[in-house]
Amino acid sequence: MTHAYATLTVLKTRLSISATADDTTLRLLLEAVSRVVDKWCRRHFCVWSATRYEDGTGGRLFLSSDLLSVTTLKTDEDGNGVYENTFTSADYLPYPLNGYPKLAIDLSHDSGYSHFAAGVRKGVEIAGIWGYGDGDSATPYSPAGVTATVADGTSTSVTVSAAGDLAAGHTILVESEQMYITAISGTTLTVVRAQNGTLGAAHTAKAVSIYQYPDAIREATLMTAARLWRRKDSAFATIIGGPEMGPTEIWQGLDPDVKLLMGPFVNTLRGFA
Repeated sequence: MTHAYATLTVLKTRLSISATADDTTLRLLLEAVSRVVDKWCRRHFCVWSATRYEDGTGGRLFLSSDLLSVTTLKTDEDGNGVYENTFTSADYLPYPLNGYPKLAIDLSHDSGYSHFAAGVRKGVEIAGIWGYGDGDSATPYSPAGVTATVADGTSTSVTVSAAGDLAAGHTILVESEQMYITAISGTTLTVVRAQNGTLGAAHTAKAVSIYQYPDAIREATLMTAARLWRRKDSAFATIIGGPEMGPTEIWQGLDPDVKLLMGPFVNTLRGFA
């Protein structure tokens, strides 16, 4: 996964940087900090399409990763690796009912099944859309108000009708393909294609959407990236100062305010998968 929870444009504004010489380094810093955020929160805020497996259980299936929507749910009753039972959407209820992401799946009262391959290791196969997203929607992206054109599924140069609000660090959705923007020049995007389990394809003047993340997670990413960038000016020293003020110890690790921002998003219920 290549993605960032904040954009290069906003980070440069925070740092009062107008030159472009350090753009690549700053973007890579945003990506690295975003991985720290993932690890600290024990979840991914990006959205990816994948088929994942869970151990079979009774009436409630607790998920090992955040889930936004189910494409197919199948079970392997006898543990032979063949998922012979395909559940319909009427057979199960993702929980919480009125919120995102989904953390568990219950059998519905009208289901023809009494369990999710109970007792079978890797007994449940779920194809779907995974990740925390913005915490509000199964489709955590907003229209960019522009269109994109690219002739094939592999080219890293994509032409847009206007740059609009697009920025390096954005993950965008064009039809069913996710792309990660690494640079912008005029109306040409440099992108990493086919991200997060999606497939590269040709697109002709198709609408672009921008993936959204919680405001607090974006702010935590920006604060940490800005702080790390400034620390280079002190050669990453842990103690600075002069004869007038005496030595001052610099805070190491994640800033307490960053931890405060990320606290409500820390996954305490399960492992990080």
